[in-house]
Amino acid sequence: MDCSDHVVVDEISDLQSLSKQDLIERIVELTREKQELLKKLDTSSVIEQQLDGNNGDNLVCKTPEEHHSPKDRGTNKKPETASRGSGKQKPFDFTGYHKRHIALKMAYLGWDFHGFASQESTENTIESHFFAALSKACLVENRADSNYSRCGRTDKGVSAFSQVVSLDVRSNLAEGLGLIMGGDQEKVEKRIENAKEVSEIPYAHVLNKLLPPEIRIIAWMPVDQEFDARFSCLHRTYKYFFPAANVDVDVMNQAAQKLVGEHDFRNFCKMDVSNGVVAFERELLSFTVHKIKNGSQSCNGYEMCELTICGSAFLWHQVRCMVAVLLMIGQNLENPEVIDWMLDIKQCRSRPQYNMASEIPLVLYDCCYEQLSWKHESGILEALLKDFQTQWTTHAIKAIVLTNVIGRLDDSAVIKDVDDNKVWLCDSDKGDKIVTWRDMKQPQCHQLIPLVPFQVMTKAHKPLMKRAVHKSFESKLKTVNAKRRKVGKEEFSEKASNAHGANSDPVTF
Repeated sequence: MDCSDHVVVDEISDLQSLSKQDLIERIVELTREKQELLKKLDTSSVIEQQLDGNNGDNLVCKTPEEHHSPKDRGTNKKPETASRGSGKQKPFDFTGYHKRHIALKMAYLGWDFHGFASQESTENTIESHFFAALSKACLVENRADSNYSRCGRTDKGVSAFSQVVSLDVRSNLAEGLGLIMGGDQEKVEKRIENAKEVSEIPYAHVLNKLLPPEIRIIAWMPVDQEFDARFSCLHRTYKYFFPAANVDVDVMNQAAQKLVGEHDFRNFCKMDVSNGVVAFERELLSFTVHKIKNGSQSCNGYEMCELTICGSAFLWHQVRCMVAVLLMIGQNLENPEVIDWMLDIKQCRSRPQYNMASEIPLVLYDCCYEQLSWKHESGILEALLKDFQTQWTTHAIKAIVLTNVIGRLDDSAVIKDVDDNKVWLCDSDKGDKIVTWRDMKQPQCHQLIPLVPFQVMTKAHKPLMKRAVHKSFESKLKTVNAKRRKVGKEEFSEKASNAHGANSDPVTF
């Protein structure tokens, strides 16, 4: 049996150990990856045409802030090329610059991306696009030497309003906070001496010209070289948006308070034992649920709500699992006391099988640091508002069109057959028995289907306490350690502690 046969056997063994729900999630993930690959195949011919006639020497990075002076930005003036007509560009000389340790705050709409962190299987991640832009702008030579750190790792489909990263980038200056004296001093001094005016690179403007419209740098600031976007963060805040539908928001909010404080959240996450996550204690600082006051969405059942969760670190899919259980409670399918039971790992030793809530409404809302003063470049807020308002227009129009369709359907004239208990569409002038569909007071629960599809569509709700369960932590650890022994790796200890994300990203969904 060769190596490939061993791999196939291991993969089959892994699949056989999965629960039905885990298998469904795996199939959905593979289907999405297949669709992404098909999109790449559809666009491959276009890419080939764009690259036709260009050799590797042409693909050298350009620096927008040098090719365009501040006066040229926003105009149609073309930048001067390094060697007009030669077909080749001179490689960028980083030795004429020092580096600077900075923090960048970014916002992104993650719906069409495969998560934040880079992956081998796809380039369609926030991080991949970010480093591609850094490379094109000649702000970093490579990722390995950039001293890069991210505040958190959001999952596929998750958005962020305030993701923070820190790294070393090229700087125009010779001194200042965060400056790293790494260039050729003679070249640096000569460059500065020949420059008419020396100012720092407008990092946000430069990167936003190169990033997809769904990803934007909001602000930046120089930081001390000890600053780390991940470990310097005090706490993180997330929001989850959902329609009010038929949920009892007050009951959800009361139940959410049971999750505040330090608890073992193993039954509210997807265990990541294979990556060394063997402790599940986390602390939530606050958790609130309330309706959003918005006059444009005042119809019963169509108001929007938001959950706001604040904590220092989170487990994989923890937020989405907590939301799923709270939505059951809000629909009176479960009692709030089920949270007490799931937090008690002596009574509930394994996570009940339930679908976690959709990733689409989830947002990394804020990352809190001590004494950070963000720098907003001139004109950046206006440019950002223009970018996001343009995208908002498309989504808002689609939303109002759907709202009107629903309104027309709700106003449909119907007549109820009392004997048969049936409802018939009819003309509006057929007599006193005519009412509108809205007046029939049909239950408004369909809005939640995209958030927890299998859960909402099930006719009879099965209580969490009576459901089948996933493999326990002890069982998963035993399986993982058996595989590690086979390849000569050290086993994970059940008593090891990484409660604050020592061995994994502190923000995972």
